[in-house]
Amino acid sequence: MMRVEYDRVIFVKQLHRPMSTPRLERADGWAVRLEEQWFWFSTLEPASVFGRAARKSIQVRNWDLVRAATEARFDSELDRDIFTLYVLDSAGAARKASKDRELMRREREEPSVRSSHWNP
Repeated sequence: MMRVEYDRVIFVKQLHRPMSTPRLERADGWAVRLEEQWFWFSTLEPASVFGRAARKSIQVRNWDLVRAATEARFDSELDRDIFTLYVLDSAGAARKASKDRELMRREREEPSVRSSHWNP
């Protein structure tokens, strides 16, 4: 489930558990906020690398990396899926250069097989 723009972004104190039903898909992971745009990732490493790389662009003045859940829920009245991002920590994750380097190394050397775009 990939979507660039969410219908709603909701800040929460606790994430709901992951779920998969015919009318609802919810998955835990990490969200990166670049300016006002949100991007969701299933694992920390690619989220961190994405945010750090984007920050090198002159168009991105700030970014956040937070625990989050993405959800697609079918809405009968609208006759379409509604996409919601649940953000656990609106203040963002503490980022240190040494931690970022470690996450980049792990992403480069051990890409996650959970990524739908990764091919061995």
